[in-house]
Formats: sequence, C-alpha cells, structure tokens
Amino acid sequence: MKKLLAAALMVVAVSPAAFAAIQNVKVSGDITTSYVSLSSFDLGLTNGVANTLNGNNAITAPGFAPYGLKKENDFITQTRLRVDADLSDNVSTEVGLINERAWNGEGAASSSPTGYDTNVQLYLATITLRELLYSPLTVEIGRQTFNYGNGFIMGGAGAANLGSGNLTYIDQDLTERTAYDGVTATLDYKPLTISMIYFKNGQTNNSVDGMGHLDGGQNSDVYGYNLNYQLSDPWSTVVEQYGFARIDGSATLASSDQYAGNSKGNTLYVPGLRASTNPTKSLNLQGEVAWELGNVEVLDPAGTAQESEHRNAFAGQALATYTLPILDKYKPSVNAAYTYVSGDKNAAENYDGDHITSAKTYTAWDQFNTVQGAGTIYRSIFPMSDESIVSGGASFAPLEDVTASATWSGLWEPSRSSSAQNPLYIYQPDTAGTLQAVNVKNNKYYLGNETDVSLTYNYTEDVTFGLSLGWFVPGDVFKSSTHETADQAIASLGVKF
Repeated sequence: MKKLLAAALMVVAVSPAAFAAIQNVKVSGDITTSYVSLSSFDLGLTNGVANTLNGNNAITAPGFAPYGLKKENDFITQTRLRVDADLSDNVSTEVGLINERAWNGEGAASSSPTGYDTNVQLYLATITLRELLYSPLTVEIGRQTFNYGNGFIMGGAGAANLGSGNLTYIDQDLTERTAYDGVTATLDYKPLTISMIYFKNGQTNNSVDGMGHLDGGQNSDVYGYNLNYQLSDPWSTVVEQYGFARIDGSATLASSDQYAGNSKGNTLYVPGLRASTNPTKSLNLQGEVAWELGNVEVLDPAGTAQESEHRNAFAGQALATYTLPILDKYKPSVNAAYTYVSGDKNAAENYDGDHITSAKTYTAWDQFNTVQGAGTIYRSIFPMSDESIVSGGASFAPLEDVTASATWSGLWEPSRSSSAQNPLYIYQPDTAGTLQAVNVKNNKYYLGNETDVSLTYNYTEDVTFGLSLGWFVPGDVFKSSTHETADQAIASLGVKF
C-alpha cells in the first residue's frame, strides 16, 4: 500500500497536466486538547439493562453487558487540517482531515467500549461551482456540513448525543466530525435564498436512528429545502420555511443478528417555520415550530414486520436574548428559552394488549439532526423527545478577553409516559448509542435540572483557554436508586491557524 501511494505521488509530481489552474490556496486548521472529567452519568444506576429499541419494545442488546458511566477522566486531542483552493473562475475546492483520540489510545480495538479508533478521517471534501448554468446558482458536491437556523432540526451529522467518529466510545457528544456526503444547490435571489439538499444518511444493515428504533435499511437518504427571506423592515427580520425528509430503504437483516426478517424502513417528513427579529437594538426574539409526519415500522422480537405507526409529532421553541443597557464595559446580557418536543404516553401500549401489535399514531418526537444542547449533561443522556425545557442564563466580560456565562435549565416530561411498563431510557457518552433502562416512578414528569457555568479566555487571537462545569440533579421521575447528581468538568486549550 505504501509503495502504491508513493508511486501515485510521483506520477502527480511529474505530471503538470494533473494540476488545475490554482489562483489561491489557503491552509487552516485547529488543535484542541481537553481534559474531560465525567461522574455519575448513569445517575447511580445499579440494575440497568443495556438495550436497543425495536419499535416500541425494549430488546436486550447482544454483546453488551449492563453498565453505565460511573466515572471517566480522559485527555483528548482533536486536530483538523483544511485546505481551500480557488481554481478557475467560479470553481473552488475544500479538503479537510480530522483526527480525534484519547491520549495513548493507539493500538486499542475500536469496536468495543474499551477501544478507541485513532485513524485520520476525511471530514470535508467539497467541490463548489458558482454561477453553474445560471448566475444565481451555486452547487456544492461532496462531504460538507448541513446546518440551518439554530440547529433545532438540521444541525450537523446526526443528533448531538449520537456523534460518530473516533470519540464514539469515549466522549461521543464532543466530536467535531459533523459532515455528510451530499449535494447542496443554492439559488441566491436577494433577499430570498433557496437551498436544496441531498445527503446520504447511512448505509448499514443494523443501525439505530435518532430515536432508537431499529433501522434495517440498507440505505438512508435525506432530502430537503430551506427558504430564507430577509425582510426590509427596520427590525432586520428573517423568516425561514423548510422541509426535510429522511427515507430509510429496505434490507434483509442477517440471521446472525437478533432481528431476523425484512424491514421496509422508516419515513420521516419534517416541515417547519422559523423567524428572527430585533424589536430594539438590544433585543433579539426568535421562534420556531416544526412537525413530523411519516411512519415508524414496528418489529416484534422475532423480527417479523408488523403494521406501521403513523407519525404525528410536534416541536416548538421560543428564544430571547437581551443586551443590558448598563455597564457597557462588561458587555452584560441575559437570555431565556423554552423548548417543547412531543412524546407518546402510550408508546408501549397497543390495541389488544399484545406487545407485538402496533398503535395507530406515534407522537414521540424524533430528534433527527439536532445539535441543540450539545455539551450539556442532559443532552448527553436524554434523547430530544418528550421534553419541555425552560432555560435562563446570563453572560458578561469581567476582564478584557475574558467571558463568563451561566445557564440553568429545567426539564419536564410533558406526556408523563415513563412507567414500569414504559421504561425511561438514557444514553451514555461511551456506549455508541446503546441505551440503559432506569427505574422510574409512575405518573411523574419532572426529569431534573442542570446548572452550567463556563469561562473563556482569549489569550491571543489564535489561542483560547476554556473551562466548563455542569451539574445535573435528577427529578422525581427517578426512583431513589437512580438519583445521583451527574457532573462534568471540561478544561480545554485551543489553537487556530
């Protein structure tokens, strides 16, 4: 392999025709080293069962022992290198490499919770064609990021708590690998911008989607559009309307898997509307609503396909940020947010009491590709579904180049769905999407609250020090056996070049 690579490089080196007409090249990147300390992310779980979710039914995952993240102390380094090149008129490319690893993790197996993958991976590889066939049209082809609005629906490569890449079995929610292979076509009719996207969401036979349902699809594709209109009013109002669709293809699962049988896959359609406005110079208000339609196919434990549940889920969000008109030297600001994503109180109950038979309508929100809450404890452990979240925070600059902030978040389960018959499942940052079932009290809905504080120091324009602390206190949904306070501390040093 090394000889082949060397030969290829020699051919390129001696072949002038192999090079495009390069007008400008920019090399950039960043290196971030972090110390991560996590404690009681299993909330004190002592009798957990590792599960995947098969439709609405919990199935013990083969090959995984019941365990939770009691304590973790790691150093990790995340390195990205990017090369941007402007070629002939209206043609450019970007290539990015990424390496994420725990210190001294080389050589360990990457396919188990105790192993780490330390390979260099491709995270960007994009060709950009401007004014293609039509002057307002720009097309980007290849591995790229897909992020719209506040990342409520479409914010990166998968949900924030299901990150893939080299940190899958370490701190998967901290990954910087946030790109997909796809195509973006953008029509710029200022003040209206129209974006149309397609990307390959996955091509695995036994993967788990955002809400944990078994996805036997050989292919999973995402299509969508985003309309962004900037009004000409004095409030700098922006309105966005979007629609995304995730289509999971059919496949036959291997008999060696626990779920033998055929799956027609799941469909997910997400129309939505977002608006942002500034009634005053100091105040920004935002609102967003979205729906989920389509179907969820339910499989019984034997792997036989059953009828599908029709999706009918709803999500909404309101945000406010206000820059205080006092003590300008310290740049004080306050913010507040309310987020609602629907649940399904009867997700595990069926018409005739048979655990195999499907219900008619599935109203639990699928977290799709959200990045909201990334870095918090509650988003690391809870899927973004069946939640009401109230948050309030403040930030200020006590010294030049230093920013301090604090946020309090309270979480409730609006459907009150958790019970002994319908267990509550939590993720763990080191288990690659494996879920843990925890003990809960019936008819309770307070999940808990979290306090996060952070301090950022811009040592130079290139070097940044950061410190983030968080505490999550479980609410009355949890029984006393699962009621430990989870905490995290992340100290980081980042350099950009």
